[in-house]
Amino acid sequence: MNNLTGKNIMKATLIALFALFFTTSFFAGEHYTGGNPRYDKWMDPSYFRGYNVLYESPKSLQDFIDFKNYGGNVFHIQPDGFLAVDPPYDPVQANIDGCDMLVNLCRQAGIHYVIGMRSGPGAYDTFDESQGTVGESRIWNDGNTVEQDLYAEMLRMIVMKYGHDTLFVGLNMVIEPRPKVRVIPANTSANYKFFLENVYNIHMDRVYQKWVTKIRQINTEVPIIAESFGYSTPELFPAYVVNDPYIIYSAHNYQPVEYSKATPSFSKTYPGVYWNLSTLSQVMYDAEFMRRTVFAKLRDFQLQTEAPVFIGEMGMYKTQNGSAEYIGDILNICKDYGWHYAFWDWRRGPSEDWNLEKFTDEDNATWKTVLANFHAPPVPNPLLPINGGNAPLNPAFIWDSMTAFTTYDLEIGIYGGRPDNNILITDIETAGFKFGENALVEGQTYAWRIRAKNPGGAPENCSQWSDAKVFTATTEAGTIAANKPENRLNQNWPNPFNPSTSIKFSLSTGSNVKLLVYDMLGREVARLVDGYKTQGSYSVMFDASTLASGVYIYKLEALPGEGFAGFTEIKKMILVK
Repeated sequence: MNNLTGKNIMKATLIALFALFFTTSFFAGEHYTGGNPRYDKWMDPSYFRGYNVLYESPKSLQDFIDFKNYGGNVFHIQPDGFLAVDPPYDPVQANIDGCDMLVNLCRQAGIHYVIGMRSGPGAYDTFDESQGTVGESRIWNDGNTVEQDLYAEMLRMIVMKYGHDTLFVGLNMVIEPRPKVRVIPANTSANYKFFLENVYNIHMDRVYQKWVTKIRQINTEVPIIAESFGYSTPELFPAYVVNDPYIIYSAHNYQPVEYSKATPSFSKTYPGVYWNLSTLSQVMYDAEFMRRTVFAKLRDFQLQTEAPVFIGEMGMYKTQNGSAEYIGDILNICKDYGWHYAFWDWRRGPSEDWNLEKFTDEDNATWKTVLANFHAPPVPNPLLPINGGNAPLNPAFIWDSMTAFTTYDLEIGIYGGRPDNNILITDIETAGFKFGENALVEGQTYAWRIRAKNPGGAPENCSQWSDAKVFTATTEAGTIAANKPENRLNQNWPNPFNPSTSIKFSLSTGSNVKLLVYDMLGREVARLVDGYKTQGSYSVMFDASTLASGVYIYKLEALPGEGFAGFTEIKKMILVK
């Protein structure tokens, strides 16, 4: 038994009762009933599944399109402060521009995003703090109203800049706050709070509440994310409760650190024995221990507050023995409890470090585990046979490809026939499939459709089926198809490009053709084709050396002679200098 005096016992009891009252009093009778579309998504269990993304690692639009095709739907953007940490607290344009770049890529790809601040007036980046390369953040000190107010203004800048965008689904006020973590001897939330408040006069809840109040003066609906102290470790929950109707609580998990951040590859094993914060001892980490100890307090806090939970960071540095099982155990907990999650971090660089997509375990098991817990890929777009056209008796079916590890199911049957007579070809590993000789019946009309799948085998890993396409099987189809291409404008390649790119298009019949390029203000910046073109396929080079970086629109207009329908198609391209 601990040697406590009567006064110490009484004091500890009063502190615990006050904390319990503060936590339960705000939420007593408070239940979210809907009405905020962005927060509705957070109330949908495990709706957001994605990755962190940093502007320090070069990214392209294709990186974002690949991510969406894998089934990810949220990026946790973590820029450094829009205002400097130290006086005179000037705007840091490079950080603003870096965040803008990532936001614009999210918008072009149609991906939701959260913005989490790594630094700001009085607050150093927590990683830099942990490395001892900077001092200790001053932002939490009681009475530091100047820097706290400046930090609030920085948060307001972000909300004013992005708050109108429905893809912007959350503002994370500060990443991994760690006041006094180097000097507080605590392994529980209650002990940590006691030292912060009674020894150092630090009250994180008051600072958070001040920031939330100032944000709500300009935007009443954007979801706000609050992390706990001590790197937002789940074992240090319950966090402070913040008085706001659209709050989300976030934790980061790399436990056990000896495993998740180990180097070199395959030097550690899971399940395995590692140091644990809660028990202050070496323990066996496995699925049960992760659920029962590492995440138990966060789960209790979720049940108490009824607020959404976001595991804002998790992942591994390098491939280790049992990587897939480790990641799978954490994801099972997240999905069982309805938590949202984001791995660290998307395509950080060419190496394996932190890049689960490039882990080298057998059969890519770790990355397949992640994909099985993302959403399904988008619906593929059927390309050939041409809808309403003819095809040979051994047709080649072609659709747009997604990404590596995506497989496809193809269904084909007689148009208007019995569905139970349809042929289903499953787990096709490429974006195409070809039947053998004379597989179909001459003159018969068929319908076909396609769907994409992530690994996992569950219905939630499959996209919806595409709309059915119809064709007629004929021995003359090869000649017809060869001599009569369909009207089409292809995506430029390469894209993004600098400074030249190729644009291909095809015409089903001779037409008067215009191929025009516009900027995002609708101004024509180039006329690549303007005249009559015969039936066939064409390739045109676009040289943008005189134009500024950005998004451009290119448009094909084809007007054939009388009796033929006109054709217009528009696509986007990205110039990056």
